[in-house]
Amino acid sequence: MADSESGHRAPLLHYDPRPVFRDSTTPAGLYARQKWLDESHTASWRHDFQQTVTDLLNAQSADGSWQGSVLETVRRLFGLHLTVRAANADIDRALEWLMRHAPSSGALNHVAHDKTLRHEDLAGLPFVPGHPRLTIECAVLFLFSVFGRFKEPAVLSRYQRMSSRIITAGPGMEFRLLDVSNALRALVVHPDYAHGPSTAVLIEYLEHIQGSSGLWPEPTNIYLTFNALAHVNLEAARRQLLKAAGSVSRMQNEDGTWGEDDREWNTFLMVHALKNKGWL
Repeated sequence: MADSESGHRAPLLHYDPRPVFRDSTTPAGLYARQKWLDESHTASWRHDFQQTVTDLLNAQSADGSWQGSVLETVRRLFGLHLTVRAANADIDRALEWLMRHAPSSGALNHVAHDKTLRHEDLAGLPFVPGHPRLTIECAVLFLFSVFGRFKEPAVLSRYQRMSSRIITAGPGMEFRLLDVSNALRALVVHPDYAHGPSTAVLIEYLEHIQGSSGLWPEPTNIYLTFNALAHVNLEAARRQLLKAAGSVSRMQNEDGTWGEDDREWNTFLMVHALKNKGWL
């Protein structure tokens, strides 16, 4: 599909990316089956959906958490975001527990070190293992925003603190790339911050470090970065997506997926991004 403004072309996919989601019962797979495979009217999808949602809600504590764990509670809530979508009493209790127990950092540098996060700790989540406190805080802000609670004072206070630190640092600062990814993910889902100055700073920084191939240097996750950029309409984001288009197309596997590991998740991120831009 040609880009209507510049004449550049969006990624030309050589293989159908949808087969990986067939029969999937993961939250991402169920989302794909509903939105992209049009299965929501089928008995099999309804059965799988109900079973997965039941499993996600299973063993929620009276205080709203799962296992008294911030990370496990984040994981369950993200799964519910991809399935039930709208907040309910169980989700609200979990969000309120998270706000009380999640650390606050507000910065992209000089963040206190807690328990080190690993990639496997965040499997199936739109976050990477940056500084633990910032990673968790960004996840909490993301969840409050996607569940429609982005106007609450405690949420806005944390967003403002993080945003101010980013703006003060400016686009020339040597940000930690994993922290950039997590901060950007939290910012792009908040209606007031998605196109604000702090988001612009991070996107300009990513454009500055984007290579001639269209890819960003390691340890940047291309799938998460491409997906986050597809959530905003800033010109600098659009330029990066178009520049990355050729590489994204060439990286697709013959079975329609992306990556060597976590193929369903990577493919979900890419298809979601391409759909957001009207390129698929």
